[in-house]
Amino acid sequence: MSVPADRLLSWERALLRTDSLDEWLAHVAAPPGGATGALLLADATHELRPLLAGSRDAGPGAPRVSFVTSLAGLAPQVLEMRGVWRGEYHAADHELLFPGGSALRHLVVLPLCRGDHTVGLYTAATTAGPPPFDGVDAALLDHAADVIAATLDRHLERGRVLRGGLVDPLTGWNSARYLQARLREEVARAQRTRGSVACLVVDVDRLQALNEELGHGAGDRALQELAARIDSEVRASDAAGRLGSDAFAIVLPDTDAARAARLAERMLAAVRSAPVDLGGGDRRDLRVSIGIAECRPAPEEQAKNDADQLVADAVAALHRAKRAGGDCHVTGPT
Repeated sequence: MSVPADRLLSWERALLRTDSLDEWLAHVAAPPGGATGALLLADATHELRPLLAGSRDAGPGAPRVSFVTSLAGLAPQVLEMRGVWRGEYHAADHELLFPGGSALRHLVVLPLCRGDHTVGLYTAATTAGPPPFDGVDAALLDHAADVIAATLDRHLERGRVLRGGLVDPLTGWNSARYLQARLREEVARAQRTRGSVACLVVDVDRLQALNEELGHGAGDRALQELAARIDSEVRASDAAGRLGSDAFAIVLPDTDAARAARLAERMLAAVRSAPVDLGGGDRRDLRVSIGIAECRPAPEEQAKNDADQLVADAVAALHRAKRAGGDCHVTGPT
């Protein structure tokens, strides 16, 4: 069945109207005509991977999103593409575009360009029936490639804003910037009310070794899953955020060190509850270490310094937990 031009234009309008990256990716995965869509993006600086990590591999309807350091590594002629390519799928030539796509029959490749540079490829494939975008003029497909590239850039730019602002794009947790502001607020509140506030710093054990063995994609999936398990134990009144590449922090208002330790025990149990799916059928038992610190009342003018010291004490306790072998919590000075 051929794809009328008006269906292609409707698909482009849907891409232009998407409000979120997840919604955009859902449309990318399902081009008109029953094909399956995929993205291959050049990412020499590894900047795009975390921006898209929260959305790729989100489920059976999500498109395949792959990254390469350079498109030239696929084939030198890719960088010279300036228009649509159509043809039959051949594993020897197209395996990198559609890994595991041995059942594919027809393939369409659209170069995604930024100025004079090809920055990625959009591919659509079918396993039976007519080729993708059958009956659509090449000039219309070139226009569709421009729409895909422009809308992708819009969502990536939004992701950069979120990443540099108040939300961590990988886990959906608050950013370190937000966490620092919230921590100072809670310390100042504790000074006024003569209460207490505690801080947990959680770090994934041996994540660097996992990244080196299986790649950063597996490490990102581990962080997402462990963040979700830890978050399931966090109270609504607490503030949780990503503190560093493999560390999280949780601010616990009106909480002393003893109560914080009980929460830490629940978090450790949640992490131990089941192996983590790292993709590709690989499941691993992962563990975390937790440092705990508590801030007691002091003169209000010291609130900023106390907030910084609270994190420093929790990090110091975390290092003690690491030296003890990990998979445990340690409480720092109070």
